[in-house]
This record gives sequence, C-alpha cells and structure tokens, in this order.
Amino acid sequence: MQTISEIKRLLEQAGLRPNRRLGQCFLIDKNLLGKVVDLAELAGDETVLEVGAGTGTLTEELLHRAARVVAVEVDRRLAALLRRRLGEREGFVLIDRDVLAGKHALATEVTSALGASAHLVANLPYSIATPLVAQCLIDSWRASNGRRADLCRFDRLTFSVQREVADRLAAAPGGRTYGPVSVIVRLLGRLTAGAALPASAFWPRPKVSGRVVRIDFVPAAAARVGSIDTLRAIVRMAFGQRRKQIRAIVKQADAPFGRQAMLEGLAAAGIDPTWRAENVSPEQFCTMANFLDGPTGHSR
Repeated sequence: MQTISEIKRLLEQAGLRPNRRLGQCFLIDKNLLGKVVDLAELAGDETVLEVGAGTGTLTEELLHRAARVVAVEVDRRLAALLRRRLGEREGFVLIDRDVLAGKHALATEVTSALGASAHLVANLPYSIATPLVAQCLIDSWRASNGRRADLCRFDRLTFSVQREVADRLAAAPGGRTYGPVSVIVRLLGRLTAGAALPASAFWPRPKVSGRVVRIDFVPAAAARVGSIDTLRAIVRMAFGQRRKQIRAIVKQADAPFGRQAMLEGLAAAGIDPTWRAENVSPEQFCTMANFLDGPTGHSR
C-alpha cells in the first residue's frame, strides 16, 4: 500500500494535484486501508468494483485478493496514471468515466464489465456515495428477482465514506438523519459499521471525519419488496415534504396512485396519517408500496 510520500511522488511525476472538485482525498493510513479490505472478506474468486481508484493504492491490494478488479476513475489524468502502472496486470479492467449514468443508473459500460455479480470495495468520493450505494442495492434487487439479466447483483458493498453519509445509511426511524437511503438500506441489506476514520487519515485532509461501512445485500429480505419503483415513489413523496403530516401529502392533487388508494395504503400499513415521514418504518413503507402495487391498490 502506498505511503503519502509515494502518492505525492506519483502525482508529481504525472504533473497532477488532488482535485478538490472531484472530492479527491487519498486514504493514507495503511492500517485503516487494510481494515477496509479486511471487512470486505474477499474469498479470492470475486469481481470487485472500485470507484475512485486514484493512484491505485487500494487497487493493488484488491488485485492480490480478488479475481478481477474493475476500477472506475472519472479523472482521465489519473486514469492514464493507472493505465501506465497497472494496465498489464492480470484481472485489471480500467474504465475512465463517471460510474453513474444520470441519477438512477450505473453506466452501461460498468455493468457490462462486472457481469452477473460483484462486490464493491472503495474509498468512495463523498459527492457520489449516497446515490451510488442506493443504485447498487436497487440494481441488486432487480438482478436477484430475474427481472433484469443485464444488471449486476452486488453481494456486498464495503467502502469508506464521510461520517455524515454513514450516519444516514444506518439511520433508524425517528432520527434527523433518517431518509430515503436509510429505508432502501434497511429493506434490501444488512449494514455493519466498521472503523472510524479521522480526517488525519486522508490527504489532502478533509474538514470532516469518515467511517468504513459494509452493506450485505440480503435476497430473502429484498424479496419482500414487490416493486422497487413503487417503493421509491412513495418514499420520495414522503420525505420530499418531511415536515408535513403524511395525510396532507397524500391528499395533494399530484400524489401518485390516487388519493383514495393512498389513504387505503396508509391504513393497510398501519401508518397514522398524523405522522411525518421520519416516523414511518421501512417495513411500513414496504407494506404500503406493496398494497399500492397489488390488485387492491392503484392498479385495480
């Protein structure tokens, strides 16, 4: 694993500097970087997606522990550095583009390279962490239900991320940080909080600390979700106006699925109409979405 001196030397030789706009903060604590890889518990036969490969310090370790590493680096200058350093390594695939194609899809080039199943192991750029984690879980739901053979199932996501983002991912109902991604994580996966990452573990030093997080996709739990699209619509509606009572939101003229069906969905899920979104459990959101998606809901 590279030291801070080695990272600086590689960047200097390539005429590069960390790009703050892209959230480039390199994890320089070897012990903590090792904890990210250890928490991933790779068996050696996996395909791994690494997002934000940087100078390749984590990439090199992953190449020792996995069958294939698909490294995605949006900074083409860093991608060129990676290609020079690791381009000949067996099992190494480099994609120099944004991992996301819009807000609600992974880039086709990425999913094609990954195949049917993969693990995510990465020091995630903070700016894309939340939408990327949510999309990986949603793609896993679609792939595991056989609806989309072209999508990858992510069996496990292990990553370092800003502490605030880690708190949102793990948030329970009733808390200030509880929101749409908290619901998705709790319904589709099992979260394990790993080591705390002080700001001093990164270079350039960020203003905030981080945490290692692992999320295992749980097919049996995910199978309880009838339609991920209906679930997302309900959750977005509720948290889009989180200060309002649920009954006020569902009575709006533009509420999805129709006002009467929405009110019946609340009753079916045991949701008190006077609650706000933060009071509704993931299981209740799921029950309501399944009701609206079923024969007694909006489609009747």
